[in-house]
Amino acid sequence: MPDIRHLRHFIAVAEEKHFGMAATRLNMTQPPLSLSIKKLEEELGVLLFDRNTKKVVLTPAGEVFLSGAYETLEKMSTLTNDTIRAANGALGRLKLGFVGSAVYEALPRTVRNFRQQFPDVQLDLKELATVEQIEALSKNEIDVGLLRPPITGGALFHQIDFSNEEMVAVLPINHPLAGEQVIDLSNLKEDGFILFPHNISPNLHALVLLACREAGFTPTIAQTAPQIQTQISLVSAGLGVALVPKCASRISYPDIVFKKLAASNDHIGTQMSVVYRKEEKNVIVSAFVELCRTLSLP
Repeated sequence: MPDIRHLRHFIAVAEEKHFGMAATRLNMTQPPLSLSIKKLEEELGVLLFDRNTKKVVLTPAGEVFLSGAYETLEKMSTLTNDTIRAANGALGRLKLGFVGSAVYEALPRTVRNFRQQFPDVQLDLKELATVEQIEALSKNEIDVGLLRPPITGGALFHQIDFSNEEMVAVLPINHPLAGEQVIDLSNLKEDGFILFPHNISPNLHALVLLACREAGFTPTIAQTAPQIQTQISLVSAGLGVALVPKCASRISYPDIVFKKLAASNDHIGTQMSVVYRKEEKNVIVSAFVELCRTLSLP
C-alpha cells in the first residue's frame, strides 16, 4: 500500500506536470523524486504518467489515482487533527450520570458550559440514584457522576462538592401554613411525610428523618417516592408534605407552595457533588471536572 510520502510526491508531479518543478516544490532533487514515482508505479503495477511528451501527463489510471490520493490525504489530515483534539479532550465521549434533582440546576449549568467549551464531545446522560452511580462508576459504565453524598467506597473515588443548598418544605396550597413566609419544621409534626426511599436515596431519606427528630418528632411516613417531581405531585394530591432541595423551587407547580424553614432549622441542607474514579486517565473527564471546579458554589 502506498505510503503518505509517495502520495505527496505523486500529487506534486501531477499538479506541476514537470518532475523538475515538482522536485523544487518538494525541496528535493529530481532523481529521488523520479525513483519515488517509479517505485509507486511498480507497487501498483500500472503507469501513472505518460512521459513520452514534453510535459508529464497523467494516464487514465493516474487520473483515478490522483482523485483517491487527494481523498486519502484529506482523511489523514482529519484523522491527525481529530487525534490531537481527542488527546486534548476536545473530541470524544463523556458518560455522565446524574441524580434526578440535578436537572433543576447542576445538570443544565454544567452541561451548558461544557458544551460551549467542548462542542464536539458527545455527552451520554444517564439518570441514576447516588447508589446506582457509585456502582456504575465501579463498573466503568459512567465516567463521572453528579450525585448527593455521602458515598460508599470513598477510597476509590474523588469527590468535589459542587454546591450546598438548604432544604425547603413542600405543602399543599390549602395547608394551614401555606400562607406563612417561613415555617418551623416542628409545626409539621401532625402531617404525613413523603420521603425518598431508603434503598434508593439513603442520604436524603436519613436527612429528612434526622431533621424531624431534631425538631422534636418522628415523622409519619405517608408515601415514598424516588423522584422529587413525584414527591411534589403527591403533595399536590394532598397525600402529605415533603422536604426537598431548594433547587426544586425554581420550577412552578400547581396546587403546592414551597416554604423556607425557620432559622432553627436552617442547618438542614444537602450537597451536590461531582464524583469520578481516582485512577481515571480520560482527559475529557479531567476537563469536565475542572469546569465543575470553576462553577462550584460556596
